[in-house]
Amino acid sequence: MVSADNLNLDCLELIFAYLSGNDLVHVSLVSRSFLTAVVPRLYRTLSFGLQQAKRYPSIISPFAAVLAHTHLAKHVRHIDLRAIPTVKFLPQPKFMDDCMRTLSLCKNLGSFTCTLDVMPSFLLCLQDKQALQQLRIIANFTSDQVTQVTKISGLNALTLDSASWNVVDALPRWSATLGPTLTSLTLTSVQTLSLEILDVVLPKLPKLNSLHVINCPKIDQSVILQLLVHTPALQSLAFTSYEHSSRSTPAVIAPLPLLRHLAIDTQCAPTPGNSAPTLWTTTINLTKMWSSPLKSLSLKLSDKVTLGDPFVKNLVEAHHATLTHLSLRNCLLSKESTTLICKKCTELETLKLTLSVKDMYTFADSLEHAKRVHTITDLGDLHSSHTQRAPIPKNDIRMLMTTQPSLEKVVADGRTWMAIRFPGRSIFDLEVKKNGPALRHWFMPPAGVVQTT
Repeated sequence: MVSADNLNLDCLELIFAYLSGNDLVHVSLVSRSFLTAVVPRLYRTLSFGLQQAKRYPSIISPFAAVLAHTHLAKHVRHIDLRAIPTVKFLPQPKFMDDCMRTLSLCKNLGSFTCTLDVMPSFLLCLQDKQALQQLRIIANFTSDQVTQVTKISGLNALTLDSASWNVVDALPRWSATLGPTLTSLTLTSVQTLSLEILDVVLPKLPKLNSLHVINCPKIDQSVILQLLVHTPALQSLAFTSYEHSSRSTPAVIAPLPLLRHLAIDTQCAPTPGNSAPTLWTTTINLTKMWSSPLKSLSLKLSDKVTLGDPFVKNLVEAHHATLTHLSLRNCLLSKESTTLICKKCTELETLKLTLSVKDMYTFADSLEHAKRVHTITDLGDLHSSHTQRAPIPKNDIRMLMTTQPSLEKVVADGRTWMAIRFPGRSIFDLEVKKNGPALRHWFMPPAGVVQTT
């Protein structure tokens, strides 16, 4: 008779792929065979965040654990470094040494993320990583450090945050090295990035299907639209638009017939007479004209404004048949617009918007018309005004999930509420857990939206 304990390792690893965190640790204590099957999953990702940094060195870091058992390094595929312990405002030397030594051991590393200005310490360790495909770093480098980082090749996805002018100057040379493999390029808060640089870089990236340029002052909406001639195969596009741009919109804009994700960060608020930035309307009309199969749309304003019903109607008419993810940051909606989105966008699965506690029943009335929405995310900021907004009550969360049976998750006030439903029964249990820090930029496409070849 087959029991869980004598299943082969391949089967157990497939089962344990659905577990994470403490669940994996608990399963590993069941038996030796379970431990053997859990280890590759347990050490697949080494992450270190703020809560761990605060408790260090009273806790053992995942890097120290790998150094104590070096055979585990072969299982590591991802390293995500979001915080480091400090001593007198300087990186803790022992921790940094553990990180570098562990990084040198991880020959199968596929992705590396470091959102801290300590990257120079890791550059040499990353150069021999043949399996490395994804890199996200704070790219504030000197000329010598740029020489080291541009030796990294074979990447599929590259994200450079706050890159220095040395890195910008090296982008044309580095892009020639990355051209055969790079499909996603993300540049954020790069002060010296210019049209002239991107005009040289983009033609060298023939496989590029995702381009995200956010909060780079010299790259406005006109520049991005002008550069689209170099990126006909884009599936994901994100950019920042500025109210007082000195450039005019190009007379001819290259079409993006494959576009599946669009994010626009608008650094202005419409005047009271407008219902939405003119660029938003123009861009939606362009995607409609291109027949883009838009599955994900993320719009953000620098100030909170109520979007007019005509804009929402135009958006829904253009993409109601394909839209599965919609995010509206600092954008308020009327009941009519919310109802229209829920009723007409029959493929919609996730909806991110600002929820009002006092209008929760009104929102529930609109949500009742949705067909497939399983996740609602409240984008309201508890600290956006002098008067702190009260958290959404548990009873209101339960009311939303009762009204819409397809709803599985509500993310609000730093917590995630999950409905545990029982087949054939209308009742359900509610579970809640505290959210960790955001691991992705808000403008990145949701998982599965961009198609890979």
